[in-house]
Amino acid sequence: MEHLIDEWITSHRDELLGFLSTLVQTPSEVYPPLGGELNCQRVVESAYRAAGATTVDVFTPDEVPDLRTHPAFFGTWNGLPRPFENRPNVVGIFKGSGGGRSLLLSAHVDTVPRTPLPWHAAEPFSGAIKDGKLYGRGSWDTKWGLAVGLYAVQCVRALSPALRGDMILESVVDEEYAGAHGTLASRLRGHNADIAINAEPTGMVVAPAHRGGGQWRITVRGQAGMAFANEKLSNPVYKLARVIEAVHAFDTERNAKLANSPSPRHYESNPALPLYTLQVSGGGQSYAEASGIPIACDLLVWVEEHPGTTQATHGKNFTGFIDEYLARDPGFDGVYPDYQPTIRYLPGSVMDQHPFFDVLEQAYRASGRVYQLGGAPFACDTFVFNLHSPTPALTLGPRGGNAHAADEFVLIEDVLDLTRIYARAIAAWCG
Repeated sequence: MEHLIDEWITSHRDELLGFLSTLVQTPSEVYPPLGGELNCQRVVESAYRAAGATTVDVFTPDEVPDLRTHPAFFGTWNGLPRPFENRPNVVGIFKGSGGGRSLLLSAHVDTVPRTPLPWHAAEPFSGAIKDGKLYGRGSWDTKWGLAVGLYAVQCVRALSPALRGDMILESVVDEEYAGAHGTLASRLRGHNADIAINAEPTGMVVAPAHRGGGQWRITVRGQAGMAFANEKLSNPVYKLARVIEAVHAFDTERNAKLANSPSPRHYESNPALPLYTLQVSGGGQSYAEASGIPIACDLLVWVEEHPGTTQATHGKNFTGFIDEYLARDPGFDGVYPDYQPTIRYLPGSVMDQHPFFDVLEQAYRASGRVYQLGGAPFACDTFVFNLHSPTPALTLGPRGGNAHAADEFVLIEDVLDLTRIYARAIAAWCG
């Protein structure tokens, strides 16, 4: 069986990579508050049907009655309604003969926009293959997962058609910008299994844990205009500069403490927590608006957290630090910033002590790859499985580069090896 799996995947290499290229060439960008996954989901639906799925369930998150009342629902993007029209999930179910264990392979089809531009190695939706890399928006985050899952299932079905357990493939929408509603809708619709793999770029590390985090829009206000009567105006630009200093101090001091304290399980080799300043704004966009001191300035920040940190603790630690920092500034005018979460808080989660890890380890070794456990250093939808469903999930994906940036790519070697690993894991787990 080991030899047959390798032979099958080698003989279907070009077909697999061609399907991945097609997915990349079919844009599924999300531009808040609008999503654009429909055309790519039609490609996925056709592929699931052609592969012989017993059932193909196509539905939008809004078609799931309990979604909007679920405690994990967060219906806005930066204060704007988050629509789900023309944004279907696609779930392909390959039924087993009965009595076996089920496996669910999940990947999100939506991507961030093609920006920033320009791209240099390839066009944003080329799906071009160069020097062992496949380029394009979504190639690494995470359309590779759709291709790997489909071809691993086809491989096992071709070589061992009498598997007992069900195999479930899903392509979900609304993952980017901390949506998670596509993943949540599938769980509430009843698409669950004994174990799930959530496709994200972990660099071939099997991740029982993943981080979480929160995004904040920090707004400082002042007095607009110019001091024509020699009045003293409070300038929000200067105040925002102090906030930026405070954010930098929070980042520095927090990671200094983390380096000198026990690390959470799975993060012993990487205890540092990233903090990203994403946008700085104020005073409008056009020159005509630059007629005086702006009334307000904004800073957009993403703050990452280890598993186990609650939303309340996260908010208290971050906003409290900034307020205390400003209060110590002799020039502070006493008006504290407004803090607005722009997206849901994404909790981290951990899934340990499961027999599927042994299955994966054997699949890695049989495929000639080093098996390594570690914590995924990012937030992702895996928390929906572990915290809001009966299906435990781990996170796994290939090496690549430039996610959410120009010249995004995935390593072809890892795509092929993960297909081998998935196929072996399916055969062992579901058979």
